[in-house]
Amino acid sequence: MSLFDLVFPVQCPGCGHWDTPACDACLEQIAGLVDVSRDLPQLSRVGSDGGDAPLFPVWAMSSYEETGRLLQAWKARPSTDLDRAIGYRAERAAEFLPELLRWRPREIDFVPAPSRPSRYRDDTYVAGTLADSVARGFASAIDWSCAVTSRTLFAPRVGRQRGRTRRGRRMRAPIRLIADIDPRAIVLVDDVATTGATLDACWRAVEGSHIILGAVCVAAVIPPAEFHRHASGSGERDVK
Repeated sequence: MSLFDLVFPVQCPGCGHWDTPACDACLEQIAGLVDVSRDLPQLSRVGSDGGDAPLFPVWAMSSYEETGRLLQAWKARPSTDLDRAIGYRAERAAEFLPELLRWRPREIDFVPAPSRPSRYRDDTYVAGTLADSVARGFASAIDWSCAVTSRTLFAPRVGRQRGRTRRGRRMRAPIRLIADIDPRAIVLVDDVATTGATLDACWRAVEGSHIILGAVCVAAVIPPAEFHRHASGSGERDVK
């Protein structure tokens, strides 16, 4: 243990365990890919059968109730340790993504959802780190020829999501595209899926320009019991 560690001891934000930026037990909650799209009300549209159907699949790695404190700490201040730890878990989970995609494009972009400008300035734009990690995991696992890119397409977004009502999330200022590129196949990447409002806004921004194949998030705001029920029903694989 160094003198720096004695003066400024580190503590796992998830459980309070000392001498580690994130303990194995908390990180192990981030595993697999579970489709939670039907639990995101603002991502749904009325289907041909009259029932609600999601615009695209959304795969989450955990329930926010179990990993929320870890993610809050990661978003609160820059941390190379958490970048590395959570990024590694996301990279390993993304190795299961190729078999979940129904369409196998020749080019695919992993695009982080936008955040407010201060996160870009403060180096706490964790969605960008996640997109890089998920792209690496996907690229290492694909068994067909595919050009994989982590690309920023959206401008920073004004205002916070946290604390807004469901209506407030939907009525937030629209997301804008900043890149003029040929039509691409896209997988969106974000830290937390709450109601699906941000993912829906991303879909509105790219509609008619690009195709969204799905989205990957570290956590979804659904009860742990419901999340694990989805996992057992979909044959979720654990990341080791």
